[in-house]
Amino acid sequence: MMFNPPSLTVLRALNSLASTGNVSRTAQELGLTQSAVSRAIANYEKTIGLTLLQREARPLTLTEAGEIMVARARDVEQSFETLHEQLRALRQNRTGFVRIGSFGPTASTRILPDLLNRVARAHPGISVSIQEGPDDTTRDELTRGLTDLAILSDPVDEFDAIPLATDQLVALVPDTPDAPGGIGAVELAKTPFIMTLAGSEPTILDWFRASGVQPEIQHRIQQTHSILALVRRGQGVAVVAALALPRQIDGVRALPLQPSSEREVYLVKKTGVARSPAVTAVWNIAMSFSTP
Repeated sequence: MMFNPPSLTVLRALNSLASTGNVSRTAQELGLTQSAVSRAIANYEKTIGLTLLQREARPLTLTEAGEIMVARARDVEQSFETLHEQLRALRQNRTGFVRIGSFGPTASTRILPDLLNRVARAHPGISVSIQEGPDDTTRDELTRGLTDLAILSDPVDEFDAIPLATDQLVALVPDTPDAPGGIGAVELAKTPFIMTLAGSEPTILDWFRASGVQPEIQHRIQQTHSILALVRRGQGVAVVAALALPRQIDGVRALPLQPSSEREVYLVKKTGVARSPAVTAVWNIAMSFSTP
């Protein structure tokens, strides 16, 4: 036989009757009529085929079945109080979990640390998880709902977007006394090239093609600090996003490209209502956020 769970009215009425022994006082506590309380209990007794109240006694007392119900009713009541507190905490941004996709070092090195510091100060109960990956992967995961927010560069027309920073490509060359103040594609193409795998390759190749040359790619490196080490030792030159670089890069000079190549960096989310109040809280903080 399929089990029919009791209603909250039945559970609360039995819990109250266990202490009051009086239908009138229980009805008053629950904001119901006496007949509504009596009818709810009687109907459930018929459903389960057991008597829950010893009605001949005054004050009313519970049967064994009624006592079992009350023991569970208190657990249920506590569960609902816990649920209520958890939902209230979410509504007040005292808790929550936000997943942010990052397309690479540009976001993870400069933008996200400052943004997350602001979130932590305003809402210390909100937990944030950063998932770093290539640009295309980050876009796909946001579209599929695997992340709540993402740091991306153009194009972002299909998303709600907040501009966070303007980034530009820079050339990395050994820091020598005769290093130029800027450098073009033709000069860079004459030296073994280190291609970053951190998400800027299409933009870099387009910049070279605009000058009618191709870089002589000798190394393909994911980590920015590894690229810096190779450049420092004279193993090649590279082009990377300026915001991906540490604030100090000893032994390496970052040169402006000629012509320059800039891109906007955004915090984006899928259009529509956010998954949770915590996501909305992070989004609202980002609305007034700007990177140094």
